[in-house]
Amino acid sequence: MRSNKIAPIEIIRYLLILLYVYTCYHKIVDRDVFEQTLSKSKLIYNYKEILLYLIPLSEIIAIALLIPNKFIKGLYFSLFLMISFTIYLIAVNNFSLYDGCSCGGIFNSMPYWLHVSVNAFFILINIYAIIKYEDK
Repeated sequence: MRSNKIAPIEIIRYLLILLYVYTCYHKIVDRDVFEQTLSKSKLIYNYKEILLYLIPLSEIIAIALLIPNKFIKGLYFSLFLMISFTIYLIAVNNFSLYDGCSCGGIFNSMPYWLHVSVNAFFILINIYAIIKYEDK
């Protein structure tokens, strides 16, 4: 008999999809804000035209990879994105004249420590999901 309980790995998958849908939506809908935020960072200013399209595209790819039943590639890609975004966030807030992020939505107004904590949470649950998926 099949259980109606949703496995923790499925909950994590849905949380990751929700995160990427939310942030990607805000980057696309608030494109001007996203572009202005990217322009403020001296670390990536020269690449902002590419990143303006590449970042939302990478989030759409993460969503697409997380949707199918065999979503291990999505978990690895998501982990890569979250680590990359977190490194960028730390670099921008510690080695640039500009403090902030270009994530969109409520993430733009979060204090730095909270945003890093949220990212760390998503990195940890992503790692947990990979380990659990590989153990299946």
